[in-house]
Amino acid sequence: MHKGSFISGTVRTLRTATVVALAGFVLAVVATGGCSSSSTPSPGSSPTPIASVGTPSPTPTQSPTPTPVNFVILSYPSVAPTNDPTYGQIDGIGQATAAPTSTPQPVVSQVVTVHCNQTIQFFNLDRTSNHTASLLGAASGSNWPLFNNVNGATTATPQFTGSQLTPITYPQFSTGTMLSFGSGFANSFVYSTGPSAGAFYYEDYYEYSVGANPLMRTVINILCP
Repeated sequence: MHKGSFISGTVRTLRTATVVALAGFVLAVVATGGCSSSSTPSPGSSPTPIASVGTPSPTPTQSPTPTPVNFVILSYPSVAPTNDPTYGQIDGIGQATAAPTSTPQPVVSQVVTVHCNQTIQFFNLDRTSNHTASLLGAASGSNWPLFNNVNGATTATPQFTGSQLTPITYPQFSTGTMLSFGSGFANSFVYSTGPSAGAFYYEDYYEYSVGANPLMRTVINILCP
């Protein structure tokens, strides 16, 4: 091969490689927006936070806050027991016509009567003891079961099921512990009476657990039109 031809071919090859390399560099710059990559944030910027594994999301709040129209009062020492002809002895739980503002008490314990699809709230006015209102099941005369609510004092039934107020007939419903009356009233969430008619047993976990006699209990009778 002629020496001049060999040198000319070599130069052309080098020029071609240089053009290809420059084209690749330009494409890389365009693809990255003209910036070089770096794992170090620029001054004044904050790295994107990483979600903590296992941390629950906050529960959405409901608006407006529901207002109760039914009020159930619990106070074992000051609400006298009564003997209901259908359900037997009722004790320590009664019904008020408005939310308590001081220390009003029902005259006697009573079966609580409410209407379906209304709001309801429980208030502990006992100055010496914590209480719960815990569902024991559908009422059947005076055949009260043993305390069978697995939530009892440990877990309050959530106020909402989905976007709706939880009914007080929800399986294993319990207000959870309502602390004894002190500087203010201890009370439950506002719940719903639910869409269905029926009569249901409710009992206090604390008086049951210490074997109080009579037991602190009532029936809530839900009426529908």
